[in-house]
Amino acid sequence: MKKVFLAILFFCIMQVLAGFGALICLEAFDIPPISLIGSTIMALATVISGVITVFLCWNVLKMIQFSTAFNASDISWRWALKAIAASAAAIFAGDLLSEMLSLPDVIIDQVISMANTYWGVAAIAVIAPVIEEILFREGICGHLLRSGYSPQKAVWISAVLFGLIHFNLAQIPFAILMGLILGVIYVRTGNIVLTSIIHILNNSVSVVQVHVLGEEVKDFSIVKWTGGNFVAGICIIAGFTLCYILLRKSLLPDSKVER
Repeated sequence: MKKVFLAILFFCIMQVLAGFGALICLEAFDIPPISLIGSTIMALATVISGVITVFLCWNVLKMIQFSTAFNASDISWRWALKAIAASAAAIFAGDLLSEMLSLPDVIIDQVISMANTYWGVAAIAVIAPVIEEILFREGICGHLLRSGYSPQKAVWISAVLFGLIHFNLAQIPFAILMGLILGVIYVRTGNIVLTSIIHILNNSVSVVQVHVLGEEVKDFSIVKWTGGNFVAGICIIAGFTLCYILLRKSLLPDSKVER
């Protein structure tokens, strides 16, 4: 667990340093953070901090094995379609549940602004998901499996840490849920190809919502869209049930991660 805590420490330190560095740059040139240039700088800072963290976890902590992380040769793509469908069902249910919890979203304005820049779209929809899969699935979950932890413990630890590092109450429950699903898929496949695809698809939907709805995305209610709390509750139960049915044979798999 020592390396896991160091990895999280590296991640947090790099995020803080990148954030402060970007803000200092914006202040020096009198650029508003919520602007085209400001959001581009913030997106680049996020990408750079993530890349540096990956490098530290790979080269210093030796937690990441790139030789197997992207090796998808053993994946059954028929099963992969089931995993994607299961993830979509759970993500939809999780979105409904998150909205019903009414937790404050403190970064929505920054996300909207970033989603309207090229680097912001790349960071949110592609680069950040891949970096997070490298760090939390291959790095943390994979390291724990290779260290002798059971798949259940490895998935839960990586998922909870994945949720907490978002530092945004509106995202934490959903991120933990997503971390659990991606963790199960990672343990089943032994690589982050499929988990990265699912993560990218999830984040891309958020970017598309911003481009379709604009500022109105802050007031858009998926609960109202489904027909209200009662229907949303049924959808939540149905979504999680479908996810369980599709992934039930993979919930307690033997790890394919080489120890």
